[in-house]
Amino acid sequence: MSEPNHRIHFSLHSTRVALLALLLLPAIASSAQAPSSTSSDMASRPTQPTLVRIENVVHVVGLDDKPGDTGYLTFDEKVMTLNIHGHSTAIPLHSILAFSIAHDDKSLIRGIKGQLAEAAPYGVGAVITSIRPSTDVLTVFYKDAERAVRGCVLVLPKDTGKGVVSALARAGLSPMDYPKAGNLTTSEAQRDSETHVAPIPTPAKPSIEVALPSETADGIPPAFVAAVFEDLIKQLAQSGLFSNVWRAGDIRATQGTLVLHMDIENWKKGSARQRGLVPFTGATVIKTRITLVGAPGRTVFQGEVDGAKRTKGESLDVTNSLAKHVRKALEKAPGL
Repeated sequence: MSEPNHRIHFSLHSTRVALLALLLLPAIASSAQAPSSTSSDMASRPTQPTLVRIENVVHVVGLDDKPGDTGYLTFDEKVMTLNIHGHSTAIPLHSILAFSIAHDDKSLIRGIKGQLAEAAPYGVGAVITSIRPSTDVLTVFYKDAERAVRGCVLVLPKDTGKGVVSALARAGLSPMDYPKAGNLTTSEAQRDSETHVAPIPTPAKPSIEVALPSETADGIPPAFVAAVFEDLIKQLAQSGLFSNVWRAGDIRATQGTLVLHMDIENWKKGSARQRGLVPFTGATVIKTRITLVGAPGRTVFQGEVDGAKRTKGESLDVTNSLAKHVRKALEKAPGL
């Protein structure tokens, strides 16, 4: 009686195997017909652009790193990154407003209080003697996450600026000394157009927004403009005069914020080498006019403020002198 059951079971099993084979046959045939990847196919696939990497890059001003710190700079299709001692600062390429490369065979790097440059003759900082006698100076203006304008200055080894220009060209950027006027508006106009249901309480100390300096004088290197802007923000933040110190365009600035405008009316290039040889000769001088504006367009303070570098050390340190003098002028301004 058990033999017929075995036959039935075997017959059912055979039928299932046959059906399964029929179902899998098209897939097997399709797999057999699919072309396999060859070396020529792999070579034809688009590859990611090679990263541009520049060693021995010196931070001068504008980033969180200390002036004189050395690291490496990389570029890919979307980001420019400076890495110093494991600390990375990334600047998205789409946020860059302007950049420039200046070829310089003179000293530029400065340190805290201008002392770094005095470590070697003629103001050439010891930290970058290995990349002399000439350098490429990279100045970048960009906007951060709050749409606030920032400027930074980096010293690159000789002839590496070409790689920077090439990397940024892939992002549709070309060298420009200064951002276009349309990108430099402060948040003042936006604040004036806003409608507020309730009045904004006035803080005990006013807030101030620092506009990017304008230039009446010709021939001022972009690095000096960026350094003036950054040093102004630093000095005003340390002054204690203001509850907040905002950068141009910062969306966090509120109504009632004062706006500081600076126009560079004249400048004398000077010579760090000459100052190193003969003190108080070859001075670098910047002459400016500052205007502090309140709402609605009321001039709170206006005056002429100068900065000078007359002793040995880097010419760029003149911007620190100028920022300190602006701070002193505002400390004496009536009503602040």
